[in-house]
Amino acid sequence: MPSSGTVALLAIWAMLDACAPGHTRRQRVHNWLIRWGDRAYPRLPVGEHGRRQNPEIEVGHVKQMVRLFGIEECAKRFLERLR
Repeated sequence: MPSSGTVALLAIWAMLDACAPGHTRRQRVHNWLIRWGDRAYPRLPVGEHGRRQNPEIEVGHVKQMVRLFGIEECAKRFLERLR
């Protein structure tokens, strides 16, 4: 089943704080680089042009990152879109 919908960036940060303790995030021009342990997810978008206080991120990006880090079960408790 294809992914659809969006997730607020602040909700993603809260999920990562709980499910991937010790992760690092670095904002680049067009995306965020998220590192946790020996893995890195370099494609989390910064959001659409304009104000980027709490942009909506497509859920497909979040699902890819969660699978890469192996934190699916924990992430589902924080982000309803992943259930």
